[in-house]
Amino acid sequence: MAKRVKLLDVAKAAGVSQGTASNAFGKPDLVRPEVRERIFAAAKELGYRGPHVMARMLRTGKAGALGVVFPDNLEYAFTDPVAIELLRGIGRECAQQGVNVMIISAQNQQQAIAAVNNAAVDAFLVHCYSDNNDIIAAIQRRNQPLISIDTDIAGAAGTVALDDFAAGKNAAQHLLDCGAKRFAILSLQATDHDHFGPMNANRVGAASHRVVRERLAGYHAALAGAGIAPSDVLHVECDNQSDHSAKMTAELLAAHPEIDGILGMSDVIAIGAIDAARISGRKVPDDLKVIGIDGIAAGERTDPPLTTMYQDSVEKGRLAAEMALSEAPGKTITLKTTLLLRGSSKPL
Repeated sequence: MAKRVKLLDVAKAAGVSQGTASNAFGKPDLVRPEVRERIFAAAKELGYRGPHVMARMLRTGKAGALGVVFPDNLEYAFTDPVAIELLRGIGRECAQQGVNVMIISAQNQQQAIAAVNNAAVDAFLVHCYSDNNDIIAAIQRRNQPLISIDTDIAGAAGTVALDDFAAGKNAAQHLLDCGAKRFAILSLQATDHDHFGPMNANRVGAASHRVVRERLAGYHAALAGAGIAPSDVLHVECDNQSDHSAKMTAELLAAHPEIDGILGMSDVIAIGAIDAARISGRKVPDDLKVIGIDGIAAGERTDPPLTTMYQDSVEKGRLAAEMALSEAPGKTITLKTTLLLRGSSKPL
């Protein structure tokens, strides 16, 4: 068996110290370009595979990577518009700091726990996931920084979250200002247990996901100010897919033609509502006012364009990564939304 080439062998071949050779791979900015190239050339000639990650962790205490846990399958991270923007922000900060990103799907709990246990990372970001599960417990056993994004996790080193209550309240208030009187809320999934369709009062009250709980509370607060009780509002739980929310909306409008205001808990859901309204012969915004939350690019291309409460998901991701990689994480950052007035609503 061929002898494994070590960093010391590379250093000797390049005529530098082992520390300089180590910096060439781990901290290249500390090494002059010509020296760096000489080290890399020696490494290539000798067949050196680079520093072992775990060895580097033992030596420096740093893996140079950040773990990101998403609640859904890996496809979600690369197809959901908000998740994509969040990853853009995380990637932007990690690139700035010379750190890699490892994405972990929480869909299969046992696989996720194994990934967490074996992850060569310095910290974890957890997006929209409750703290009552074994995956979070596995992360916390590592005694590394855990930053929660839009979720409540006891013991997290820090949190970056949207002011979802204000987003919901301002969205509902806007439709009230547009003259809407009979409302339907198209909600994101309220708990970890799949349930799509009409929500009764018990289901509404049982919402465990922070985003859903806070946005519902915000909607209800604004509507209560206009004398509209939660029991007077139709609540429908949707999958976060436009084709699904379109189906739910078509059924809703057929059964309740009096509805003139739809509060979509995400832009993806609200886009489906606009599609369904058009197919049903309802004019938006004359017959039906629609508003979403998120501010995704696809909302600009609907007919009419979607009014929404815009959030900067790129900055949210960047701030979370910055916090996780800082020397002293441990604060809460709350981000605000702003109204993007487009064609799906029309103030009186």
